[in-house]
Amino acid sequence: MLSDFECESLICQSERSAAEPKTEASLAFKSDAFLSGKKVRGSSTSFCCGKTPIRMTKGKNEPQSTSAVVPLFLVFLFGFALVARGQESPPPEPTSPPPARSVRVSFLPPPLDGTISLGIYDAKGNLVRVLHREADIKQFKIGADALSTTWNGQDDKGENVPAGKYSAHGFVVGDLKVKGVGFFFNDWTTENSPRISRIWSIGMRDDKLLLSVEVAALGTGHVLYDVSQKTLEFADYRAPESTPSATPSETGAASVDPVMKVSGRNATRWVVDRTAKGATTTEVRQFSPSGELLWQLSAPPDQPQPLAIAVSMTEDKIYLLEESSGAQRVRGLSLVATKPEGDQSAVSDWKVDFEKWIVAHKDFSLADGKPVPSPQGGTEAPEKLKLKLQPNPLLNDARITVELAIGFDAEGSFLKSGDGLPLFSISETPKLTRALLAPHGSSAVDVFQDDGAVVEQFRVTGVDQMMSFDCGGFELK
Repeated sequence: MLSDFECESLICQSERSAAEPKTEASLAFKSDAFLSGKKVRGSSTSFCCGKTPIRMTKGKNEPQSTSAVVPLFLVFLFGFALVARGQESPPPEPTSPPPARSVRVSFLPPPLDGTISLGIYDAKGNLVRVLHREADIKQFKIGADALSTTWNGQDDKGENVPAGKYSAHGFVVGDLKVKGVGFFFNDWTTENSPRISRIWSIGMRDDKLLLSVEVAALGTGHVLYDVSQKTLEFADYRAPESTPSATPSETGAASVDPVMKVSGRNATRWVVDRTAKGATTTEVRQFSPSGELLWQLSAPPDQPQPLAIAVSMTEDKIYLLEESSGAQRVRGLSLVATKPEGDQSAVSDWKVDFEKWIVAHKDFSLADGKPVPSPQGGTEAPEKLKLKLQPNPLLNDARITVELAIGFDAEGSFLKSGDGLPLFSISETPKLTRALLAPHGSSAVDVFQDDGAVVEQFRVTGVDQMMSFDCGGFELK
């Protein structure tokens, strides 16, 4: 078969041959018109294959030209090459994907009003797909004698599971109640407050306490604590009013190893000072403008040691950030009176206006139904609890005993069956790190969950208001 380039070369040669002087008539044509059988500039053409002669005439009385036979034959070869190319087999079309797998799952719902959770399990009893979680009955197809839904043969990750035998069963969960009981290990936390996990520094702003903090699930930020209203709110950062002093000599000759220095009322200086060079114990000292020691506060070695100080510029009040290996404490102190004591310097009496603690609790346990730091002799809560459900009349009125556990994900905590099927949402606290479950009577459980800042306790009542149902087994192709 001739290539496009070879055919075009032959056509050019034939046109030059037809234009030589010995030719009686010069033939002009276009290959596309010739191949289509259309007239070219008033000339009539005819052609055929094999032994049938190729004849071409020009005008009405022109004699037949035999010199055009060879070039016409070459043009015919060019047309044949184009036709042959057009008859080549087209590339194969892409293979269509295999048909989707779909399994109909039906069941007779227990006679209990509530939400429905349904799971798909493999032959070994492992949960492979949460098909419905706390679903309303309207999410199922309602038939004459059963509810039904479909499973596409995929797991919770959206991947196809192997062919084989599978089964489905679930629970109808009735009217359970959830109540918040309290917070542990963190006095700063309330229901709607920022959840502070650590305090880095303290200062003053508009008679409010400015805290640089680490907030659970959010990161570093700043909060304002209104001492009189006992409220905590997020704040944009501005430098605190009590700024550290940059001149060590202004702290007085009695300063040993300062940790922090701030200005106070009447041009006084407050210093958080180590008791000795490099010591772990610290003291709080106040110096006059001339460097005279006015007041001193020492902390027992077994108590949190002063780390930072904030001073009110309108009242005789100070705020201390104190820390030990397992806790942080913030205290607000007010001056009550200063009186002389014999020949010694004046002694100041201070009262504690408030104190708030943050206690380390990474591996907390339970003691007498309350969370405690693990080294204090608590007992580890069991991972699963056994619970008797309400009798299902469709299952011979037998009270089935099931295992109940606590689960959590990025969106909060929930009760789940012992094999992992989520049954009932408890909270929307994000980024939990740990959760424990403890029994509270025959029909209630206590949930203790930790987000890194605080342990929160919930009580769930009516947990026996559940009924199980079975959808049977089926073969997935």
